[in-house]
Amino acid sequence: MKHKKIISISISLLVLTGIIISCSDSSDSEEITSGSNSGSSSGSNSNCPTKTCGDFSTRAQAQAAYNSNKSCYKNLDADGDGIACENLK
Repeated sequence: MKHKKIISISISLLVLTGIIISCSDSSDSEEITSGSNSGSSSGSNSNCPTKTCGDFSTRAQAQAAYNSNKSCYKNLDADGDGIACENLK
């Protein structure tokens, strides 16, 4: 009986630790994306707006968005060279 109680408490502590870590990770990502225009979520960072090169009229607009948060807008730089939406003028 005593062993079952210890196992139950251990499992509860593990679950609680996981929840705390999960909440901590999500608050960090909110800090990173605060101040950006919010839209629908995408990818692993649920606070990132969904933007593609088609959402911008010029490369300068896309580059400004990319520079504002490279982790959120990494899909705007397909080849990873730091230049967003190279197909736009």
